[in-house]
Amino acid sequence: MISAAHSRGFKILIGVVGSPGDLAAGGAGYMQAFASFVGGVAGYGPDAIEIWNEPNIDREWPRGQISGTMYTDLLRMSYQAIKSTNSGVMVISAAPAPTGAEAAYPGQVMNDDRWLREVVAAGGLNYMDCVGAHYNEGIIAPSQRGGDPRDGYYTRYFHGMLDTYWSIVGGA
Repeated sequence: MISAAHSRGFKILIGVVGSPGDLAAGGAGYMQAFASFVGGVAGYGPDAIEIWNEPNIDREWPRGQISGTMYTDLLRMSYQAIKSTNSGVMVISAAPAPTGAEAAYPGQVMNDDRWLREVVAAGGLNYMDCVGAHYNEGIIAPSQRGGDPRDGYYTRYFHGMLDTYWSIVGGA
């Protein structure tokens, strides 16, 4: 199927997520199994694989274990498995959920900027070809830099979020 899409000029991005419950129960063993799985997926020849989804919220990552450092362990294992199978596959980090709700929901949410800083501090930039980002909070045009009726929090604005992430990763 991927070859057929490629023959028609399409590029293929596969987002792979796991089970927060299984991750909580299985720890490093689950991470290794996940990494082996995405390594196998790389063998099918996609152009890119995104590792997990929004691991800074407890709907997607085990409650009480949300950590950019822990995610980086999974990312490292996955990157190594993917690249050892197919070095041409781009590895994209999980896009964190754009949120500033950490203070209201401790242990359930980590603000996306803090989570990304932890990923960078843990060496995560060594295990990705691209940083994932979700602009799903905006209710205004992505070109706007102001005017959101809720407030001026950076994730409300496409450019504000990208500028924040850019400053965290050092323009890498």
